Amino acid sequence: MVNRYLEDKITKADFDSFLNGLDDPEVREIYSEALKSSFENSLNENSAYILTSKKQTFSHQLGKYWMGVAATLLLLASFSFLIFNYLQNTDTQSFTLYQTVFAEQKNISLPDGTKVNLNVASSLEQLPFENQEMRKVNLRGEAFFQVAKDKSQPFEITTQAMKVMVLGTAFNISSYEEDEIIEVSVTEGTVNVSLAWEYLIIDETLTIGQRIQIDKHAKTYQIVEFNEPIHWIAKVLNFSQTDFAQVMNTLERWYALELAVNDSSLYDLKLSGQFKDKSIDEVISAIGFLANKEADSNELIKVISKKSKLSKN
Repeated sequence: MVNRYLEDKITKADFDSFLNGLDDPEVREIYSEALKSSFENSLNENSAYILTSKKQTFSHQLGKYWMGVAATLLLLASFSFLIFNYLQNTDTQSFTLYQTVFAEQKNISLPDGTKVNLNVASSLEQLPFENQEMRKVNLRGEAFFQVAKDKSQPFEITTQAMKVMVLGTAFNISSYEEDEIIEVSVTEGTVNVSLAWEYLIIDETLTIGQRIQIDKHAKTYQIVEFNEPIHWIAKVLNFSQTDFAQVMNTLERWYALELAVNDSSLYDLKLSGQFKDKSIDEVISAIGFLANKEADSNELIKVISKKSKLSKN
């Protein structure tokens, strides 16, 4: 892409893609190396031209050499300015950060009147809403949104490359990076869910009572019906045919504990059950009962340590 820019062959789509790539440090390093390589090639080509050309005077050759170098430097300078300007605008753009640590939940009110319940070990970045075409936030973890209606300014949530677009509605997003499943559950109105991964493209509109479940490992998704509340808001742990690995992730975040599984056969299970105001020992005993291993449930899962109050966000 850098070479196409220097050759004046870059398209608008290419340039938009280039700007989006600047958010990634690894991509910025690739661009930097390409710029360096292009400059060195230019010097080598112009030096070779001086040595091989015999029909022009030395001063004429030298003049063309420096003209080539100057042209390359000018292109590199303009390209570098675009990178610098983009990064300055991105880095200095103010946003408000809301966070929860392990075993903590928060209720948030955004400037537009949107209400957000933020689950344990989660974070929400709210970019400025004023004078923008869209109200944009970035989510890591889980949150329940009650979005204030504004037809002139849609509300967009970005999480793990997935975008959820709404005008005014209520829905839950569960998108923990350590979990294999991403879920969007709509309790009011409609939402649009879009995602573009290498092997998975999604563009679906969900209505009340619909839930999309995206399997990050299998690169598949399904839309299912549901008629139950969002349990965690009422501080209820709810599992419904949930993979054991995800159950463990949930328990560690909920109780702020590091757990060790001593029986690997548990990972073959899918668990269902609800827990409200239960200790971790009670939950482990219940898991032993559900796994038909109640007699040695105390040995199935061990508490290793308390997690730091700082989440991974």
